[in-house]
Amino acid sequence: MQENINKDSSGKKRRKNRQRQLEKLQTILRVKFKNNSILNRALVHRSFVNESGFDVHDNERLEYLGDSVLGLIVNEYLFKHFEMYHEGDLAKIKSVVVSEDILCRISIKLNIGGFLLMGKGEENSGGRERPSILADTLEAIIGAMYLDLGLKETRKFVLGQIKEHIDRVDSLTYLRDPKTALQEYVQKKYKNRPAYIVVEENGPDHNKEFKVNLEINGHIVASGMGPSKRKAEMNAAKLALKEIDRGGERL
Repeated sequence: MQENINKDSSGKKRRKNRQRQLEKLQTILRVKFKNNSILNRALVHRSFVNESGFDVHDNERLEYLGDSVLGLIVNEYLFKHFEMYHEGDLAKIKSVVVSEDILCRISIKLNIGGFLLMGKGEENSGGRERPSILADTLEAIIGAMYLDLGLKETRKFVLGQIKEHIDRVDSLTYLRDPKTALQEYVQKKYKNRPAYIVVEENGPDHNKEFKVNLEINGHIVASGMGPSKRKAEMNAAKLALKEIDRGGERL
């Protein structure tokens, strides 16, 4: 009987600690859930279900829903605020701002990894910092938020987190030739122009491959490969734009 009492006491303490964690996360998110259990489910990785032995569900169904809700909110915002862009251009912006890279960065900013429930094996292999898990969990939280609070509150949260990334992608002119976009950025920031230098040329004439270093102010910031000099330059410029979008110190 004493053993059962100890187990019950331990369970109550664990649940109380978890509630405190969920309250802390809601403070970070600046969102108040009506039902904390649905937020908790959004934070349950499948590895926790496999190892814990508890009767719990993982967050994958919420992630599925959250992915659709996120897409709707972003598409709605782009439709209303980028009236001059065609459908293909809007799709390009959306694909960047809902990418794993962007969602992972938002998750890190919100410290979502610190609130995840996962198995020991997954945790020991770096699961709390794994980009795919962090991005998926953010989508699950969005799905939970939609079910618990509705679209209006979810839209407010999503746009609060992602609007800066939409504006950045638009300002970097992802919709145009990456060389042109990069040149505009470099000229504006450094009053200079990027330089493309061919450093390797391999293969027969019918199957050439070029390697180009991209230099800004005398520093190599990216390298690109391609079947032509222009293609290699374009690929180098794309890499540089991605580095800018990540806030790269070299650029």
